[in-house]
Amino acid sequence: MKTSGAEATLLKIGQVAAECGVSVDTLRYYERLGLVPKPVRTASGYRLYDRRILERLSFIKRAQSFGFTLEEIKQLLQLPTAEPRTCAEVLQVIEHKLDDLDRRYEEIKRLRRELAAYKAECERALAGRKSCPVIEDFLHPSSRAAKPRRGRKRE
Repeated sequence: MKTSGAEATLLKIGQVAAECGVSVDTLRYYERLGLVPKPVRTASGYRLYDRRILERLSFIKRAQSFGFTLEEIKQLLQLPTAEPRTCAEVLQVIEHKLDDLDRRYEEIKRLRRELAAYKAECERALAGRKSCPVIEDFLHPSSRAAKPRRGRKRE
């Protein structure tokens, strides 16, 4: 395929994916969601991206690492960067995300306590050469509520 000077500075979808550590399918998905701008297309339909997409994908990956959803990231990307009010909007998004992370953290702590109780049950079953009560409990979780467990805090 012959490329013009302008096309030589553009990146094919595979190049972008390799440089950013995302899959080609992910790039196409981001395009469908509107997270990345639609690329120019060659006569044969190949996607060609401006190098600025690398910064945008870096932003998306960084925001995801903080737990932002793709919808939240899209909202952040749509904010005008040169306006002072943008910082107030970003602050609201961050405060909401911090609240969400706090809720998730409490849930993880609760799950950890419950899993530690299951671990103790497995250890007791092994010591007594009994069958594993955890499998039965996972199959029939409603039966667990009826049976108080030693060392397990009721919630």
